[in-house]
Amino acid sequence: MTIVIIVDVLIVAVLLTVDLLSKYFAAAYLPAHGGSYEVIKDVLTFRYSENSGAAFGIFENSRVFLSVFVGIVLLAIVGFMAYHIYKRKYREKGGMFLHVTLAMILAGGLGNLVDRIAFGYVRDFIEYTVVYTLFKRDFAICNVADVYLTVGVVLIVIYLIYTMVQEAKKEKGKKAAEAPTSADGEEGKNE
Repeated sequence: MTIVIIVDVLIVAVLLTVDLLSKYFAAAYLPAHGGSYEVIKDVLTFRYSENSGAAFGIFENSRVFLSVFVGIVLLAIVGFMAYHIYKRKYREKGGMFLHVTLAMILAGGLGNLVDRIAFGYVRDFIEYTVVYTLFKRDFAICNVADVYLTVGVVLIVIYLIYTMVQEAKKEKGKKAAEAPTSADGEEGKNE
């Protein structure tokens, strides 16, 4: 049980450190060098931006609301992880996978929460210019924490779909095993 807690804390600490360091270097380097750096032409650009809202700029200038809301969500995730450890569910199928994905989401949320509290905005710098190249539409600029959040949520959704499919298969197998065979049904009629 202790090892699971240590692994969770290490994952969050490493991911959070990578996020905060990447934001620090982006904020220090990009504005001093024209505000952007093309990493892969027409695919990926680092462009410094300060987002005072949430994803795609929604809830702009709602620092207190966003901080409180994100804080509550993060506490709920920590609570779920602690309960999961306490009940030893991490040994079940998908348990460690679930912990790693939740740790990613936790690190991403914490990274953006630290920015929001410290600066009043989130430092973004990853621009997927491939979206504009292909569809002539601008796409949101994000940061490493947003990548953690997105990947973590996608993995959770995949995990939930997989779990539901497995449960449906078990239920179908159970019903098939409980149903009388046609030979049993015929015997019952003849008696």
